Amino acid sequence: MEEKSSVKRTIKKIMHVLNPLAGKGAAARIKDNLKGSDYVYMSKSPEDATEFIKNTCKEDPDTCFTVYGGDGTVFKAVNALMESGYHDRASLKIVPVGSGNDFVRSFEGKKGEFEVDVMKFNGKYAVNVINMGFDCSVVQRAQSIKKIPFMPGKAAYALGVVGELMQRKKLSVKITYTTEDGETLSEEGDYLLIAVGNGMWYGGGFKVTPLAKTDDGLVDLMFIRNVKTSTFINFVGDFKKGRLVDENGNTREDLKPYLVYKKCTNVKIEGCKTVCADGEIFNENVVEISVIPKAINYVKD
Repeated sequence: MEEKSSVKRTIKKIMHVLNPLAGKGAAARIKDNLKGSDYVYMSKSPEDATEFIKNTCKEDPDTCFTVYGGDGTVFKAVNALMESGYHDRASLKIVPVGSGNDFVRSFEGKKGEFEVDVMKFNGKYAVNVINMGFDCSVVQRAQSIKKIPFMPGKAAYALGVVGELMQRKKLSVKITYTTEDGETLSEEGDYLLIAVGNGMWYGGGFKVTPLAKTDDGLVDLMFIRNVKTSTFINFVGDFKKGRLVDENGNTREDLKPYLVYKKCTNVKIEGCKTVCADGEIFNENVVEISVIPKAINYVKD
């Protein structure tokens, strides 16, 4: 079925989908509070949740899927909705109980129904941030640290940052991107990190693409060329707070040799090897990212 961007439908039922592993079991504990709900599904695995949403969506497209979990759970739900072919009729609500809940941060203080863009890459879909390089390695390291009992997601990511700073590797790739003005640019070299954002946040609270909007039909590309560890440490605090560019997207004067921030219609990265999409890790040598405007209907209470 052709991918559509309009979201005009009437919700007939609310389906609660819980990931028992999310938030170190937080979602599973919530199940007892949903005993009065008509439709509750406890997934057996991430793949099981994906198939359940896809199949349910095909049987009853006018369903609101309320998913309990973090960004990884959201990634699975978004891909299920897009693959079902009925993403223009179903809707998605997120109860953030995972170790990383960055997508919902872009809607803090907001309520209602929102038509949200989706990034398509290599036959898969992401709704928040696709990144590679230093920060992708941090995610891999943080995933191991999260397994430590009672380890908060934010602390795991912070420890991952420290670990990677001590032994980071440069990312040698070619970046080609088309800006919102239609200009296609390309450069090749060594980079510290590359992020392509539909949402603003990643890594448990790093405001990586601070000007990103989830419904503008564009992605925000931010990349930092290879710099000394000491240089990165000097501005990592402002990086976390989204202060590397101003409200117009202009790079801070002292960072112009290192940092590029552009709003784009599409982005291609060649030679990346490992890619992180909404917290999920994939082995991809070439990544081509495009935008499907207003593809998912997101419900926020």
